[in-house]
Amino acid sequence: MFNGIECDEFSSKIAEVAMWLIDHQMNLKVSEEFGQYFARLPLKKSAKILCENSLRIDWEDVVSKKELSYIIGNPPFNGTAYQNQVQKEDMSTIFRDVKGYGNLDYVSAWFLKAAIYIKNTTIKVGFVSTNSITQGEQANILWKELFKKNGVYINIAHKTFNWTNKAKGKAAVHVVIICFSLENKKEKILYEYKDGKGDPQLRKVKIINQ
Repeated sequence: MFNGIECDEFSSKIAEVAMWLIDHQMNLKVSEEFGQYFARLPLKKSAKILCENSLRIDWEDVVSKKELSYIIGNPPFNGTAYQNQVQKEDMSTIFRDVKGYGNLDYVSAWFLKAAIYIKNTTIKVGFVSTNSITQGEQANILWKELFKKNGVYINIAHKTFNWTNKAKGKAAVHVVIICFSLENKKEKILYEYKDGKGDPQLRKVKIINQ
């Protein structure tokens, strides 16, 4: 069962419809494979997409840690200069006494909230983020908090690549994908891109974070 949090009402409804479409497509594949038709009409059960600010609510009110295996997302990126007052208050709430948090991108708040949420669990987390949180001052502030105080390990990561879409007025950004948990796997997976484009090359490494 999928659970989600989205602050925009229209987007939350689109997410629900998207989950139904994926469910239908998977049922068709199962039907083709096993020769048995799975009917889900009339619709009685759907993904739970809560229309809320995910930084202001307790994620346990959405789904219990005991029922959760993965957290995945594409949080908003807003750099510190582009954060509105509500977003700045969100950052203050999540980071509290973390020195220098005012220099962090908005997306970093999801990393810390997830790291706190998964304590004493085997939950795995994966987020798409601007690559700025892995560089310079931001990297030192955020990852010190995640590694040393919250004990997370990066077990899978995509290094910087160009990400764009087909939307009108689209903006191309440089992003990373970072997957972490409390498990320190002996063999970690790192994807690298040539000039940030094309298909990545997979490398197996012992350490991604230190």
